[in-house]
Amino acid sequence: MGVPTWEVRLRSVVELTELDRQAWAKLEARAAEPNAFMSPHFVLPALTYLDAGASVVLMWIERSAGGLKELAGVGVFQCSLGTRVFPWPHLSAYQSEHTYLGGLLVDGESVRPVVEAIQSYLSRASCLWKGLELPKIHTTGPLAEAIQVVSKQRGHPVQILGPQPRSMLTLAQCGEALLRDTLGKKLNEINRCMRRLEDLGEVQWECLRKEGIPTASIDAFLDLEHQGWKGESGTSLRSTTAGKDFFHDMVARFDRDGHRALFTELRLGGKVVASTCNFVSGNMGFAFKVGWDPQHRKLGPGMLNEVEFIRRARTHPHCEDLLSFDSGASADSFINRLWPDSRSLGMLVMPSGRLASLALTATKRLRDSRQSRQPKPENDAIITGVKA
Repeated sequence: MGVPTWEVRLRSVVELTELDRQAWAKLEARAAEPNAFMSPHFVLPALTYLDAGASVVLMWIERSAGGLKELAGVGVFQCSLGTRVFPWPHLSAYQSEHTYLGGLLVDGESVRPVVEAIQSYLSRASCLWKGLELPKIHTTGPLAEAIQVVSKQRGHPVQILGPQPRSMLTLAQCGEALLRDTLGKKLNEINRCMRRLEDLGEVQWECLRKEGIPTASIDAFLDLEHQGWKGESGTSLRSTTAGKDFFHDMVARFDRDGHRALFTELRLGGKVVASTCNFVSGNMGFAFKVGWDPQHRKLGPGMLNEVEFIRRARTHPHCEDLLSFDSGASADSFINRLWPDSRSLGMLVMPSGRLASLALTATKRLRDSRQSRQPKPENDAIITGVKA
């Protein structure tokens, strides 16, 4: 097959062909780090509806050997002339308002050479962009580790800012024992709430995936997510036409590609009173959003729905190909008590040249100096980008 070579190109979204989009989806399936938020089924609807007109570039990394080309890496970036975090021209990973995990999609067997190719591309004298800003990246995952090793060898060490734990759920551990361990006596109260709900009518719980997601379930989720404070504050998906269209398009794309949309529903008398929307990428599930009926707030239908998922997920046929779930949750979410595992997310800043590295070092010293003179906050937020 010959010695492989690596090509890095910056491309526009509009030039992508159907074959390009298919290659992107196939890369997602074999990525070193599963990530539904880097899927074309998420990114392309987000750019169409949520951030229409946004200026983004795709970093397209291909492996060539024996006359054949294969897509080995994809990144979606916005160009920045500099921020207070990275005061030098660089590429910052695109983040929609609903992006809960960042990074790149990289072939699981090509992580190191892809990172080396990116570093070489950005370090060229003719390249304006002298590094990457990667918010919400798994700080100890194979991609972050490869970036740190390659960058250190080149004399341009990376910085990781604002690391925070993200709740995870290992499906092999799911079941009644896990609920007892995480909730203790609180589980008795939750079970009483379920019995009180059953007093009001027939209660059913269902996981939807492999037969497809019915339109009625999509609409029920949007209605529930819109109720309560989200609808009142205008932050629900149904609050805008763009948000609603984005959701319908995204779910349809994931559903068509191997039934990779997964909903859970708690129903009372046939009516959905709690719903979750999740997506599958590789061997992982990714929680997206939840909704519940505030009319039954005192019985906690959202919590009941989550508890039933933990009870049944390990043996459910719709979850048999999944090893774990990423919660997508913030530090104050109720899910943190239910999902006991975690991984660290933060912003990784990668310089690709001497001047960019010096600029990063200078800003870090200034930041450390300021922080040493101030009381340390209880929780450092994950840095998602600071405009100049």
